Amino acid sequence: MLIIWNMLRLNLNTDVRREVDMVIAHGEVSIFLQNENIIIAKLKGAFNEYGAQEYTDGIKQIITQLDGQNFSILINLLELMGGTPEAYKELEDYNKWLNSQNLLAKAMVINSMITLDIINMYSPSRGEQKSETFDNETDAIAWLKTLT
Repeated sequence: MLIIWNMLRLNLNTDVRREVDMVIAHGEVSIFLQNENIIIAKLKGAFNEYGAQEYTDGIKQIITQLDGQNFSILINLLELMGGTPEAYKELEDYNKWLNSQNLLAKAMVINSMITLDIINMYSPSRGEQKSETFDNETDAIAWLKTLT
């Protein structure tokens, strides 16, 4: 019996150690660059700070590759379920940085005004951006293309 307990305890300790060493990002994001320098991002699920960092790091990487060119962003939030306060802090830091880049405009595809109100509350620096909301990507892209 003692041998089994020690093996079990060892396995539990190993599993715990693995959990502590892992950083788990919540929320799914896909990002790509379309013609006319339009960055398209789709966020799905509920985000913690690590998921938010994956999103902001992905956008920053594309903007860096644009090497000073003007760009626009379309963010599809139709499947966003929200975020932690830490995720919104990351979003605010990102938007402050974004305001110093060559952003022409941002189109947000969203169907929840409550979610939009929360984003605006936790990320007031978005107010400096030319931004519109839409209920579909087709209209959002059409609007962004008029600005390039």
